[in-house]
Amino acid sequence: MVVHCDDDDLTIIALGEPASATDEAHLQGCPRCRSRLDQLAAVVATSRAVRDEDTPVAPPAAVWDAISEELGLESDATVTSLDSRRRRRRSVGWMVAAASVAGVLVGSLATVVVTDSPSTSPAIVASAGLDPLDGATVSGTAVVEEDSTGTVLRVSLPELPDVPDGYYEVWMATSDASTMVAIGTLDPRGETVLRLPSGMPVGDFPLVDVSVEHFDGDAGHSAQSLVRGLLQA
Repeated sequence: MVVHCDDDDLTIIALGEPASATDEAHLQGCPRCRSRLDQLAAVVATSRAVRDEDTPVAPPAAVWDAISEELGLESDATVTSLDSRRRRRRSVGWMVAAASVAGVLVGSLATVVVTDSPSTSPAIVASAGLDPLDGATVSGTAVVEEDSTGTVLRVSLPELPDVPDGYYEVWMATSDASTMVAIGTLDPRGETVLRLPSGMPVGDFPLVDVSVEHFDGDAGHSAQSLVRGLLQA
């Protein structure tokens, strides 16, 4: 029986620690463990890509001004901390009302910010037609796009048949399919945008493959490909 790499060891390797000689030798010949390591590395890369501006920020003073106006407070009313309000024993009903209004106003403000933000169209890096394999009857497209947040793979496969005991997995592979990287699962509706691991050389993995996978505990490719296509710049 084949003894695969322990998930804890693969996690440590994905974080940047060197693999043991045993794990290194096993990874050289085991597609299943290589695929699992690729998945963990993608998670690590995504986590490290989080920037300061991705964290929540306090709402601007205009929000509290709107709350005061909505509640009919005096124009010079100030917002105090929750502890201060408790010490002054303000009514519970007032606080609930203020919180409700704040939620509505903050939501409205977020909508305005998103709507008013300048939109930037992603640049198309490469694209491919996805042709059916092994008697499949579906076809579609794959497009690699790049914007200020990174690189994504957009896969479109309309009219996907159901997989009662499984799911569809999207892969990128070398042109001869000798090395494959699992990118993510395909939405059953056939439209999915998958973020590529940071630093992944797209040109080294031009083959896009969609496979039928089953819930069998095997993270490797099932060898049951539905469609394939070669990306062209």
